[in-house]
Amino acid sequence: MTSARPSGSVVIPDVHGCPHFLDWAATTFPGRHFVLLGDLIHRGPDSRTALKTALNWAKSGRAVLLWGNHEFWVWDEGLSLGSDDQRVWFEREDSELLAEYETAGDGLPELLDDLRLFETLARPYYVEGAMLCAHAARPSLGQSADELLDQGYLWDTPELGLHPLPVQFFPEVTYSVHGHSPQTRPVVDLNGEGVVYLDLGSAKTGRFCVWDSETRRIYEYDAD
Repeated sequence: MTSARPSGSVVIPDVHGCPHFLDWAATTFPGRHFVLLGDLIHRGPDSRTALKTALNWAKSGRAVLLWGNHEFWVWDEGLSLGSDDQRVWFEREDSELLAEYETAGDGLPELLDDLRLFETLARPYYVEGAMLCAHAARPSLGQSADELLDQGYLWDTPELGLHPLPVQFFPEVTYSVHGHSPQTRPVVDLNGEGVVYLDLGSAKTGRFCVWDSETRRIYEYDAD
Protein backbone atom coordinates (compact mmCIF):
# COMPACT_ATOMS: atom_id res chain seq x y z
CA MET A 1 0.00 0.00 0.00
CA THR A 2 3.00 2.32 0.36
CA SER A 3 5.03 4.28 -2.17
CA ALA A 4 8.66 5.24 -2.63
CA ARG A 5 7.53 8.84 -3.05
CA PRO A 6 7.90 10.75 0.26
CA SER A 7 5.37 13.37 -0.87
CA GLY A 8 4.06 15.27 -3.82
CA SER A 9 1.01 13.62 -5.42
CA VAL A 10 -2.15 15.42 -6.51
CA VAL A 11 -5.25 13.63 -5.21
CA ILE A 12 -8.25 13.41 -7.56
CA PRO A 13 -11.68 12.47 -6.16
CA ASP A 14 -14.74 10.94 -7.83
CA VAL A 15 -14.96 12.06 -11.48
CA HIS A 16 -18.01 9.85 -12.18
CA GLY A 17 -17.86 9.65 -15.95
CA CYS A 18 -16.59 13.20 -16.51
CA PRO A 19 -13.15 12.83 -18.14
CA HIS A 20 -12.81 16.58 -18.66
CA PHE A 21 -11.93 16.81 -14.96
CA LEU A 22 -9.00 14.46 -15.59
CA ASP A 23 -7.98 16.55 -18.61
CA TRP A 24 -8.05 19.68 -16.45
CA ALA A 25 -5.90 18.01 -13.77
CA ALA A 26 -3.36 16.86 -16.35
CA THR A 27 -3.15 20.38 -17.81
CA THR A 28 -3.06 22.15 -14.45
CA PHE A 29 -0.42 19.85 -12.96
CA PRO A 30 1.89 18.85 -15.84
CA GLY A 31 4.34 16.14 -14.95
CA ARG A 32 2.82 15.49 -11.53
CA HIS A 33 1.87 12.13 -10.08
CA PHE A 34 -1.82 11.52 -9.29
CA VAL A 35 -3.78 9.47 -6.78
CA LEU A 36 -7.27 8.64 -8.07
CA LEU A 37 -9.76 8.01 -5.26
CA GLY A 38 -12.07 5.78 -7.32
CA ASP A 39 -15.62 6.17 -8.63
CA LEU A 40 -14.41 6.88 -12.13
CA ILE A 41 -17.60 5.46 -13.65
CA HIS A 42 -21.37 6.11 -13.72
CA ARG A 43 -23.52 9.28 -13.63
CA GLY A 44 -21.53 11.34 -16.13
CA PRO A 45 -21.60 11.19 -19.94
CA ASP A 46 -18.39 9.26 -20.66
CA SER A 47 -17.36 6.63 -18.14
CA ARG A 48 -15.47 4.72 -20.82
CA THR A 49 -13.02 7.56 -21.49
CA ALA A 50 -12.64 8.36 -17.79
CA LEU A 51 -11.81 4.74 -16.97
CA LYS A 52 -9.44 4.33 -19.91
CA THR A 53 -7.60 7.56 -19.09
CA ALA A 54 -7.11 6.41 -15.51
CA LEU A 55 -5.94 2.96 -16.61
CA ASN A 56 -3.42 4.48 -19.02
CA TRP A 57 -2.08 6.76 -16.31
CA ALA A 58 -1.71 3.80 -13.93
CA LYS A 59 0.00 1.61 -16.52
CA SER A 60 2.50 4.37 -17.29
CA GLY A 61 3.23 4.98 -13.61
CA ARG A 62 1.67 8.43 -13.58
CA ALA A 63 -1.14 7.52 -11.19
CA VAL A 64 -2.18 5.20 -8.40
CA LEU A 65 -5.71 3.82 -8.68
CA LEU A 66 -7.86 3.22 -5.62
CA TRP A 67 -11.05 1.21 -5.45
CA GLY A 68 -14.28 3.18 -5.40
CA ASN A 69 -17.56 1.61 -4.37
CA HIS A 70 -18.87 1.92 -7.94
CA GLU A 71 -15.99 -0.06 -9.43
CA PHE A 72 -16.22 -2.58 -6.61
CA TRP A 73 -19.96 -3.10 -7.15
CA VAL A 74 -19.56 -3.77 -10.88
CA TRP A 75 -16.52 -6.00 -10.37
CA ASP A 76 -17.98 -7.91 -7.43
CA GLU A 77 -21.41 -8.53 -8.91
CA GLY A 78 -20.95 -8.39 -12.67
CA LEU A 79 -17.56 -9.98 -13.16
CA SER A 80 -18.16 -12.67 -10.55
CA LEU A 81 -20.74 -14.31 -12.81
CA GLY A 82 -20.07 -16.88 -15.47
CA SER A 83 -19.64 -15.63 -19.03
CA ASP A 84 -23.18 -16.64 -20.01
CA ASP A 85 -24.67 -14.48 -17.27
CA GLN A 86 -22.47 -11.41 -17.50
CA ARG A 87 -24.28 -9.80 -20.42
CA VAL A 88 -27.64 -10.41 -18.73
CA TRP A 89 -26.36 -8.71 -15.58
CA PHE A 90 -24.99 -5.65 -17.39
CA GLU A 91 -28.12 -5.28 -19.51
CA ARG A 92 -30.25 -5.40 -16.36
CA GLU A 93 -28.08 -3.61 -13.77
CA ASP A 94 -25.63 -1.36 -15.65
CA SER A 95 -27.08 -0.80 -19.10
CA GLU A 96 -25.76 2.77 -19.44
CA LEU A 97 -22.15 1.73 -18.93
CA LEU A 98 -22.59 -1.17 -21.34
CA ALA A 99 -24.19 1.14 -23.91
CA GLU A 100 -21.21 3.52 -23.79
CA TYR A 101 -18.85 0.65 -24.61
CA GLU A 102 -21.12 -0.65 -27.36
CA THR A 103 -21.45 2.81 -28.93
CA ALA A 104 -17.82 3.94 -28.72
CA GLY A 105 -15.87 0.70 -28.51
CA ASP A 106 -16.02 -3.08 -28.74
CA GLY A 107 -18.87 -3.59 -26.33
CA LEU A 108 -18.95 -6.03 -23.44
CA PRO A 109 -15.59 -7.77 -24.10
CA GLU A 110 -13.78 -4.42 -23.97
CA LEU A 111 -15.66 -3.38 -20.84
CA LEU A 112 -14.79 -6.64 -19.08
CA ASP A 113 -11.13 -6.29 -20.08
CA ASP A 114 -11.00 -2.76 -18.66
CA LEU A 115 -12.61 -3.85 -15.41
CA ARG A 116 -10.23 -6.79 -15.07
CA LEU A 117 -7.29 -4.46 -15.64
CA PHE A 118 -8.66 -2.07 -13.04
CA GLU A 119 -8.88 -4.97 -10.59
CA THR A 120 -5.20 -5.82 -11.09
CA LEU A 121 -4.06 -2.20 -10.67
CA ALA A 122 -6.35 -0.81 -7.95
CA ARG A 123 -5.56 -0.70 -4.25
CA PRO A 124 -7.85 -0.26 -1.23
CA TYR A 125 -5.73 2.57 0.15
CA TYR A 126 -2.43 4.32 -0.43
CA VAL A 127 0.13 5.94 1.86
CA GLU A 128 2.57 8.62 0.76
CA GLY A 129 4.62 10.39 3.39
CA ALA A 130 2.25 12.04 5.89
CA MET A 131 -0.84 11.32 3.73
CA LEU A 132 -3.17 8.32 3.59
CA CYS A 133 -5.68 8.14 0.73
CA ALA A 134 -8.77 5.93 0.51
CA HIS A 135 -12.05 6.29 -1.32
CA ALA A 136 -14.54 6.82 1.49
CA ALA A 137 -12.76 6.50 4.83
CA ARG A 138 -9.65 5.27 6.57
CA PRO A 139 -9.23 1.50 6.39
CA SER A 140 -9.75 -0.65 9.45
CA LEU A 141 -6.62 -2.80 9.66
CA GLY A 142 -5.83 -5.97 11.57
CA GLN A 143 -2.48 -7.50 12.37
CA SER A 144 -0.76 -6.22 9.23
CA ALA A 145 -1.01 -3.34 6.78
CA ASP A 146 -2.62 -5.73 4.28
CA GLU A 147 -5.29 -7.16 6.59
CA LEU A 148 -8.54 -5.27 5.96
CA LEU A 149 -11.14 -5.98 8.63
CA ASP A 150 -14.10 -4.59 6.67
CA GLN A 151 -15.06 -2.59 3.59
CA GLY A 152 -15.63 0.70 5.35
CA TYR A 153 -12.93 2.28 3.20
CA LEU A 154 -15.44 1.93 0.31
CA TRP A 155 -18.70 2.88 1.97
CA ASP A 156 -18.33 4.84 5.22
CA THR A 157 -19.55 8.43 5.48
CA PRO A 158 -18.21 11.24 7.70
CA GLU A 159 -21.19 10.85 10.04
CA LEU A 160 -19.88 7.42 11.06
CA GLY A 161 -16.61 8.87 12.29
CA LEU A 162 -13.08 7.92 11.33
CA HIS A 163 -10.95 4.95 12.21
CA PRO A 164 -7.65 5.97 13.79
CA LEU A 165 -4.77 6.63 11.46
CA PRO A 166 -2.74 3.39 11.15
CA VAL A 167 0.40 4.85 12.69
CA GLN A 168 1.40 1.40 13.98
CA PHE A 169 2.25 0.55 10.37
CA PHE A 170 2.91 4.05 8.98
CA PRO A 171 4.41 6.24 11.73
CA GLU A 172 4.72 9.30 9.47
CA VAL A 173 1.01 9.50 8.61
CA THR A 174 -0.77 12.52 10.08
CA TYR A 175 -3.85 12.97 7.86
CA SER A 176 -6.11 11.24 5.35
CA VAL A 177 -7.85 12.27 2.11
CA HIS A 178 -11.22 10.93 0.86
CA GLY A 179 -13.98 11.38 -1.69
CA HIS A 180 -17.30 9.47 -1.80
CA SER A 181 -19.45 11.76 0.36
CA PRO A 182 -20.45 14.98 -1.49
CA GLN A 183 -19.73 18.21 0.35
CA THR A 184 -20.92 21.73 -0.39
CA ARG A 185 -17.31 22.86 0.02
CA PRO A 186 -14.05 20.93 0.37
CA VAL A 187 -13.30 20.06 3.98
CA VAL A 188 -9.74 20.54 5.20
CA ASP A 189 -9.20 19.78 8.89
CA LEU A 190 -5.53 18.92 9.24
CA ASN A 191 -5.16 20.13 12.82
CA GLY A 192 -8.34 18.59 14.25
CA GLU A 193 -9.38 15.22 12.89
CA GLY A 194 -6.61 15.24 10.29
CA VAL A 195 -8.88 14.73 7.30
CA VAL A 196 -9.63 16.16 3.86
CA TYR A 197 -12.90 15.50 1.99
CA LEU A 198 -12.88 16.37 -1.71
CA ASP A 199 -16.06 15.11 -3.37
CA LEU A 200 -18.26 17.99 -4.57
CA GLY A 201 -20.85 15.87 -6.39
CA SER A 202 -19.11 16.93 -9.57
CA ALA A 203 -21.13 15.02 -12.19
CA LYS A 204 -24.24 16.84 -10.97
CA THR A 205 -22.87 20.18 -9.80
CA GLY A 206 -20.08 20.77 -12.32
CA ARG A 207 -17.83 21.74 -9.41
CA PHE A 208 -14.61 19.85 -8.85
CA CYS A 209 -11.44 20.13 -6.80
CA VAL A 210 -8.20 18.30 -6.09
CA TRP A 211 -5.75 18.19 -3.20
CA ASP A 212 -2.11 19.03 -3.83
CA SER A 213 -0.17 17.22 -1.13
CA GLU A 214 2.99 19.13 -1.97
CA THR A 215 1.51 22.54 -1.12
CA ARG A 216 -1.28 21.14 1.08
CA ARG A 217 -3.83 23.20 -0.79
CA ILE A 218 -7.16 22.69 -2.52
CA TYR A 219 -7.30 23.65 -6.19
CA GLU A 220 -10.74 24.08 -7.73
CA TYR A 221 -11.70 23.33 -11.30
CA ASP A 222 -11.74 26.21 -13.71
CA ALA A 223 -13.37 25.45 -17.06
CA ASP A 224 -11.41 28.32 -18.64
